[in-house]
Amino acid sequence: MYLQHLEIEGYKNFRSKFKVNFSPGLNVMVGENGSGKSAVIDAIRQLLLEDEYGRSPMSDTDFNRPFDKPKEQAASFRIRGQFDGLSPEQTVMFLPWAENGQAILTLEVENKQNRYGRFRRALWGGASRSSMFERELFEAIDCVYLPPLRDAETRLQEGKGSRLARLLKNLNNEELAKAKQKGELHPLEEKVRLFNEQLATGQSIDLANKLISARLVEALGPVFGQDTNIRFSETNFARIVESLRLLFFPRVNALTPREAFRSLEENSLGYNNLLYLATVLAELNVPSSAEGEPEYPKILLIEEPEAHLHPQL
Repeated sequence: MYLQHLEIEGYKNFRSKFKVNFSPGLNVMVGENGSGKSAVIDAIRQLLLEDEYGRSPMSDTDFNRPFDKPKEQAASFRIRGQFDGLSPEQTVMFLPWAENGQAILTLEVENKQNRYGRFRRALWGGASRSSMFERELFEAIDCVYLPPLRDAETRLQEGKGSRLARLLKNLNNEELAKAKQKGELHPLEEKVRLFNEQLATGQSIDLANKLISARLVEALGPVFGQDTNIRFSETNFARIVESLRLLFFPRVNALTPREAFRSLEENSLGYNNLLYLATVLAELNVPSSAEGEPEYPKILLIEEPEAHLHPQL
């Protein structure tokens, strides 16, 4: 399954209906600055609800406004995607989006904001605007956007937006679900719990904890004061992996000492870009242990300053 056809109207550069066709595999768009390459990528992201941090941002600048008539901004925009090459299993999975043997998805947004600053939007699959919205189908499509790789180091660092954390979460989803059903901790959570207990018994950690708590009580009093607990991490899988750092190790030879590990800040921009790409590609290749489960379509959007690549994997 791949995105075979895209229609855009009223969105950013495209006032009139614009159509673009894609082929299975690698697609490359090349054009002059301002010709709409980024707008096509953004349209796919809006349609598939793709955002690195899950917010799917939208603003009034998304509605077309011609240079010759700046006050005549588009009253709405419409993005329509057509997916082809469905396997028999995918045909059944995407039946709610079916139209003439293909999967059709349409997004329509009005240029009107409610009191919370949100735009009125309608998203439906298939021919009928009244079709039921099913979030599960979007989650079945691996659509990953890679912005221009100018600061891959930031995207690999620890935190909620860490690509490394996303990979580890995807790799452990099934094991986490099993542990939760049994009322147990994930093996990594159990190791961190034990490590936290060992830390707490250490004299230096215990003394620092008592000093901080004492100063808090002096400043705020026993009623409004807080207590502290110095730990490596919360005993929670998501918080643990969000705290992990990716280090690199130059493969000079087999005798290179373990101390040769370095942080990303010490690496070159080019190598950090390759580490970032490798992490994302690893995320796209997370295996599924479920027998008979249909293969999920994967879309990787890579945006470079001078070229826009659309591999439909």
